[in-house]
Amino acid sequence: MRRLLLFSVLLLLAVPMVNAVEVDVLLSERHRPHVEAVQAIQQGLRADDVRLFSGVENGDISEEVAQLQRIVERKPDLLIVVGEDALQAALQEDIRIPVLSVMSMTIRAKLQQRIPLTGIDLRPAPQMVADELSRLLAPGAMVLSYYNPEYSGDYVKEAAELFKKRGLLLAARAWPEGDIWTEMNNQMKGADCYWMQMEYKSVAPDTLRLLFALAKKGKTLVGLSEKYVRAGALLAWTPDVHQIGQQAAVMANRILAGAVAAGIPLEHPAHMRLSIRTPDSVVRGRE
Repeated sequence: MRRLLLFSVLLLLAVPMVNAVEVDVLLSERHRPHVEAVQAIQQGLRADDVRLFSGVENGDISEEVAQLQRIVERKPDLLIVVGEDALQAALQEDIRIPVLSVMSMTIRAKLQQRIPLTGIDLRPAPQMVADELSRLLAPGAMVLSYYNPEYSGDYVKEAAELFKKRGLLLAARAWPEGDIWTEMNNQMKGADCYWMQMEYKSVAPDTLRLLFALAKKGKTLVGLSEKYVRAGALLAWTPDVHQIGQQAAVMANRILAGAVAAGIPLEHPAHMRLSIRTPDSVVRGRE
């Protein structure tokens, strides 16, 4: 009788272990925004076991790949990749575990066809940009923007349609292979505004020097974050890392509840701080 009772107790204890929800997180613990985002995710995540694996986030994904191989062996219910290197490693390894990506500059809907992926696109929603520029620019104003079609093609296409509905023209062009400085300078002669895309070429030193020089001459510049406004851009949206983490936790819980990761559309940050440069050079932010 005592053995039967002990066996029954062991069975009851085994149930939660079998059904335990496991989430693995790959991040760079040296990168403060990654740590802040993960802390917010953990606060809202409905999981029994959350384990952190650290990469480097230096452009070399070998450390992230090594960590992913350990993660795959564990077979968690969800993998959260934080940052660019972690996402690229997951794509290279052709991960079959449901993946949620945050804090990456290159996540896009087409990647959902490669691995079971969803996540948060750090760029402001196109409608948010179109609405604000329609208030700041005169009707018929031309907005120039260079972009990589692979990374930003769908985003720019959606934005162009929204700009048109608001009486603005978005002149979006693929990055030239030759002299970016000369072409951009020539194109800006007929444009009223330049909208920076969240791409690596946008922040190349030569590109930035030209854009801020044009801003000093009176051209409207839409930057990538508040620091660009402080440097001379007219406006920019800055995502809140803590709120991105909270938003990611909601998406993660949907996946853990049974939703297919690749079936969840990518989201833009639900809350972003808009910073606008005023005539007295004071940067004022609002959400």
